[in-house]
Amino acid sequence: MSLGVLYGVGIGPGDPQYITLRAAEVLRSADVVFNVISRNAEESVSGAVVRHFAPQGDIRQLVFSMSRDPAVRQAQVQANADAIRAELEAGRHCAFATLGDPMTYSTFGYVLAILRAALPGLAVEVVPGVTSFAMLAARSARVLAENGEQLRVIPSFTEQQARQLDFPPHSATVLLKTYRSRPALLERLREEKGLRLLYGEHLTMPGEFLAEDDEALNALRERDQEYLSLLLVKRDRS
Repeated sequence: MSLGVLYGVGIGPGDPQYITLRAAEVLRSADVVFNVISRNAEESVSGAVVRHFAPQGDIRQLVFSMSRDPAVRQAQVQANADAIRAELEAGRHCAFATLGDPMTYSTFGYVLAILRAALPGLAVEVVPGVTSFAMLAARSARVLAENGEQLRVIPSFTEQQARQLDFPPHSATVLLKTYRSRPALLERLREEKGLRLLYGEHLTMPGEFLAEDDEALNALRERDQEYLSLLLVKRDRS
C-alpha cells in the first residue's frame, strides 16, 4: 500500500471563521486529523476548531511535553511522529491541525522533519494559517509594519534575555508568550522612551483583550499570565 499524504494545516488564532477554504476542505476529508492538547485538558482550542468542521475521519489528540529537559521533549515529539507515521504507512491521509501557521513556531515543524527522514518520498502539503501577530494588527486596526520598518518576531525569552531586549528605531518587534519573565519585561519596557505598545490575549476567542501603550503596561503588570498572549512594540525613526 502506498503512503498517505501528510497535511500541515494552519487553523489561525482560534476562531474557525479565520481559516482558509483549503484548510476546511482538508480537515473535512482527511482520514485522520491530529491536533495538540495540553496534558490535563479535556479539550483544546485547536480541537474545538477541528470539530467545528465535522471531519469524516478520526480525530486524534497529541500531547507535547513542556518539560525543561530537551531529552524529554524530544522523546514526546518522536512518539507523536511515530503515531502519525503508523497511519501514513497504512495509506491513510493525515492532517496535523495547528494554531497559527504550520511553518511558524509550530510543533508541526519538528514532526515534519522526523517523518521526512523516516519516509522518503512522503507527499506533504502545507496549508498556511493566520498568525497571531497578523491577527493582533487586524483586531486593533493598527499597521504591523510598513515603509521599510524592520519586523522582528521573538518567540520566547528568559528573564535575562528580557532585560537585554532592544527596540531599534523604525522597527516593529513582536514578543510572543509574554507570560514568561513578565517582571523583567516590564522593567525593560519602562527603561525605554518613545515606544508604542499593543498587547493582546485570546484573539478572536471569548475573553479577547486588547490594550495600547500605558494600558498595555498596566495589563502586563496586573492581568493573569496567559499562554495565548503577545505584545507588539514599535519605535519610530527618531
